[in-house]
Amino acid sequence: MQRDGSTVLEQYWAPYVAEDRALVYSASKTFTASAIALAVGEGLLALDDRIVDLLPEAWATVADPSASVAQLTVHHVLSMSTGHDTDVLERFDHATPQDWARTFLSTPPQAPVGSRHVYNNGASWLLGEVIRTRTGEDLLDYLRPRLLAPLGIDATWDRDALGRCLGWSGIHVRTRDLATMGELYRCDGLWQGLRLLPEGWVARATTAHIPTDEPNADWLFGYGYQLWLGREGYRLDGAFGQFSLVLPERGLVVAITSAQSCTQLLLDLVWDVLLPELATETVPEEARELASEPSRRAASATQLPVPADTGLGTSWTTSGPAQMDATLVTSPDEQANLPDLFDARAQRDDQGFTIGFTTNGHAVELTAGSGAWVRQHVPLGDATVPVAAAAGSNADGALDVRMAFTDSPHTLHLRIAGDTATMAWGTTPLQGGDLAGLVAR
Repeated sequence: MQRDGSTVLEQYWAPYVAEDRALVYSASKTFTASAIALAVGEGLLALDDRIVDLLPEAWATVADPSASVAQLTVHHVLSMSTGHDTDVLERFDHATPQDWARTFLSTPPQAPVGSRHVYNNGASWLLGEVIRTRTGEDLLDYLRPRLLAPLGIDATWDRDALGRCLGWSGIHVRTRDLATMGELYRCDGLWQGLRLLPEGWVARATTAHIPTDEPNADWLFGYGYQLWLGREGYRLDGAFGQFSLVLPERGLVVAITSAQSCTQLLLDLVWDVLLPELATETVPEEARELASEPSRRAASATQLPVPADTGLGTSWTTSGPAQMDATLVTSPDEQANLPDLFDARAQRDDQGFTIGFTTNGHAVELTAGSGAWVRQHVPLGDATVPVAAAAGSNADGALDVRMAFTDSPHTLHLRIAGDTATMAWGTTPLQGGDLAGLVAR
C-alpha cells in the first residue's frame, strides 16, 4: 500500500515473497490500454479511428462485412461499449489464432455500437492486435522501453500459439509493480518528473464511458478504458482478486494479489476494514505511524493454511490417474482444467515428504514440508516451474498435499488415501490445466 507515493505497508503470506511475479489476469488489460495511450501519443492512431481502418488486412478477409462492425472505433473497444451481448473471445475457441482478428471483425454487435457494456476479453485482445499492426512490435516489446523500464517493472506475458501477448490477460508482475502502475495513474501519467503517458490520458481513461450491469456491487460504477470505476477512484482488476485500487482523493494506492473467488468480499474488507483503520481519527498511535511513515514496512506475519500432520504413515503409492474431489477445498469454484496427474506417490523423510507423480509425460518430484511450506523449482519439459509444497497425514492416515504455484493465484490440493489419489484446485486456472503453464516466462 502506498500513500502519496511512499510505501507504508508491504506484507506477504508465506509461501509467497515480494519477488514473485504472479499472473494478474485481467489487470493486464490496463497495461494493454496503456500501450494504446502511447501509440496515440506517438501519432500512430487516434481514439476515433475505426478499427477496420487500423486492421485493413483482417477486414478485407471478412466474408460478410457488417456496417455495425465498421462503426467500431478504438474508443468503443477500449471502453467495451462495442454493443456485443457476449464476450467475442468465446468465438476464438472455434478459430485458429491466425483468424482471431477476422473472427472478431466477423461478429456483428447485437445492439447499436456504443449503447451498452459487456465484459469483452476479445475486445482487449483486439487492442493488442492494433498495437502489433500499427507499431510492428508486440505488446511487451512496445511497452518495455516506453513504460515498463522507466517504472522498474520486469514483466513477462503469456502468449498464444503464434507467440503474441494475450492482451486480455497473461501479464506476470510483482505486487509492487501493480502498485507502481496504480501510482503512475494516480500521478496523471507522470513518473519522477517524466511524462510517460500522454497528458489527458488518465482523465479520459478513468471516466465512466459506459454504465455497467454486473451482479456485484463494486462492478456497478461504470467502465473506463480497461479500468473499473469504483466507490472511490478506480482500479486495475484481475480474476481471483488481483487489484490495484487507486484512490486519488486519499492519495492512496492499494495493490493486492490473492487467490480467491469471493472478490466482492475482498473489496468489502478494503472499504469496511482497511480504509477506516487508516483514518487518523480512529487509528491507534502505532497504526497511525505505520500509515504515515514514508519508509517501507514489510512483514510476513502469517502463511496460507497447511495440512496438519498426525505423523501416521511413512509411504503412499497409487497407480493410474488422480480423480477430481471438490470436497478437498472450500472454494465454490467449479472444478475445471484439472491437470493430467498420474501415479501419485509419497515418502516421509527427514525433510518432511518427497512427493512424486507424472504429468503430461513428465516425472515430477518435489519436497513438501510437514506443517510448513517448502519453495522449490520443478522442471517440467522446457519450463522450470516455481512451486511451494506442504503436506501432512490426517487421522485416517491419508496424506494431504498442497502445491502453491507461486507465479499464479493457483493451488492444487492432492490427497493420497490407500491406492487412490484425488485432487482439486483452490482456484481453477483459466488458461488450462497444464502445470508447465503456471510460470512467468
